[in-house]
Amino acid sequence: MEQLRTNAENIAVEVGDWIRKQWANIKKVDLKSNHTDLVTNIDRKSEELIMKKIKERYIHHHILSEEQANGQNGFSILASYDDYCWVIDPLDGTMNFVHNISHYAVSIAVMKNGDPIVGVIYEPNRRELFSAEKGKGAFLNGQPIQVSKQDRLEDSLLHTGFCAPDWNVNSSLQSEFQKGYGRCRYIRITGSSALDLAYVASGRIDGFWQRGLSPWDIAAGVLLVEEAGGRVSGIKNEDYRMKDGNMIASNSKIHLPLYEMLNKD
Repeated sequence: MEQLRTNAENIAVEVGDWIRKQWANIKKVDLKSNHTDLVTNIDRKSEELIMKKIKERYIHHHILSEEQANGQNGFSILASYDDYCWVIDPLDGTMNFVHNISHYAVSIAVMKNGDPIVGVIYEPNRRELFSAEKGKGAFLNGQPIQVSKQDRLEDSLLHTGFCAPDWNVNSSLQSEFQKGYGRCRYIRITGSSALDLAYVASGRIDGFWQRGLSPWDIAAGVLLVEEAGGRVSGIKNEDYRMKDGNMIASNSKIHLPLYEMLNKD
């Protein structure tokens, strides 16, 4: 398994460094599900590069990628795969990338029978390589990382995210924002759920929640958080098993109060 992690790290760094140099080469920005759901020629080319490198080494492994899924439910696809499956987001944070905001990442996870065993998230602008291996811990550029020790929700920095069409007066998200402000230190939206989870794992933020995510958004980050000593659950505090995209991730110390905040009537 160590070789799997090393290969995933090498692929993420190589492709991430290529992406960093490509902003001036964006030729076309296409819309997918709505006007905020973007894809560029760089997304597609980076996916192609990652898939090629995986297939060169692991010809019998499955691959699930954001662009390859083409709008299908990624969790349903993932459930149909036995044994090894690579789950990749070639460019998490495309909106940031298109607007030349240097907060995006390559996310690569290796799943076995539906559970992540290797997770890698590479942020090329800061040259930060987050990685985890099941049972072996979580790392940033080779050094062990741990979640924060914050035990008060009032002093916690939280991240979340959403798609613009989901923001309406009756949405659960708007209600959750209203519940959160004044109960925690601050809530931020950065535009990359993969990096949000990496930041929980490294102790930079204390908690994260979001609805409607896909496997490629979170597969690597879920393992990072758990291996760094944190907790991942469903929105209702149930065990999380990569079956849907509604989740809470935290340092574990604030997990219960965060859940209670989000679900308060």
